[in-house]
Amino acid sequence: MHEAGFRALGIDANYIVLELDPAGFRNAMRHIKTSQLSGFNVTVPYKEVVLKFLDQVSPEARAIGAVNTVYKKGNRWVGTNTDMEGFLISLSREGRFCPRNKKAVVLGAGGASRAVTYGLCSRGIKKLSVVDAVPGKAGKIVRDFQKTFKGTECVPLQAGNPEIASLISQADLVVNATPLGLKKGDPLPVPVEWIPTARKRGKVSRGRLVSRKDGAPKLFMDLVYNPVETAFLAAAKKRGHRTLNGSGMLLYQGVRAFECWTRRKAPVSVMRGALMKKIRLKGGT
Repeated sequence: MHEAGFRALGIDANYIVLELDPAGFRNAMRHIKTSQLSGFNVTVPYKEVVLKFLDQVSPEARAIGAVNTVYKKGNRWVGTNTDMEGFLISLSREGRFCPRNKKAVVLGAGGASRAVTYGLCSRGIKKLSVVDAVPGKAGKIVRDFQKTFKGTECVPLQAGNPEIASLISQADLVVNATPLGLKKGDPLPVPVEWIPTARKRGKVSRGRLVSRKDGAPKLFMDLVYNPVETAFLAAAKKRGHRTLNGSGMLLYQGVRAFECWTRRKAPVSVMRGALMKKIRLKGGT
C-alpha cells in the first residue's frame, strides 16, 4: 500500500522489508544517523527496544510504551505510534463508534492492546475491562493508564473468569486484540456462549412495524484482518451484532505513517485498493 501511495504522488521511494536479528537491529539503530532511510516502521519484537535509539518520542508512544513508526524531523529521529491512531480512525469512520461515556472490553494485553486501551481512554471511555491469560499483564496496563486517565474505570481480569461474560453483556464495544483467529482452527478468544444475543423488539413508526435490536455490545471488533471474518466476528454477527475487522486499522496506521514520512496527504483510496488486493491474494476473502 505504501508503494502504491508513492507512485500515486510521484514520490521516488521504495518500502522494503529488513528482517534483523536482535544484534543486527541494535547495530542498525546505532548507525541510524548515517543510514539512507527516510523513515521506517518497527514491528515485534522491537517496538519497545527502539525507543532508546531515538532522539524524540511522542507522548502517546511513550505512554503506550511502543513505537511502530519512525520519521525524520530535521536531523532528529522521531518515534510515534500510529497503531493507536489507525485504531481510532477505523473505529470512528468504519465502526461509527464514539467511545465517550461508553463501556468496552479488550481481550488481550499485548502491544496491540496497549495501543487500543490508550486510544479508548484518550477518547473518554467510561469503563474499560482488560482481559489476558497471563496473570499480571492486564493489571500492568491498568496501572500504567489509570493515573493518566482518572475519568476511566479500568478493570483487569484473567481469561476464563466468568465475570467476563457479564462485562461483555453490558459493554458497548468488545475488541479482540489477541492473535486468536489468525490460524484456521484457533479457538475463540472467549467461549461462544459469552457472546450475548441482541434482543429484537418491534416498534411502531409511522404505522409500520420496525425491527430494532436491543442488547450490548453494539460492536465487536477483531484486530485480525486475514481472514476478513474470523470465527469471533462470525459468531457475533450471527447473534445480531455489528462487526468490524482489523483491515481498517491496518490501513489507517499506514496512512498516518505515510504522512509522517512524506509530509503530504496520503492517497487513501489508492492505498486501500492496494491493501485489499493483497489481502485477497493471500486468501483473506
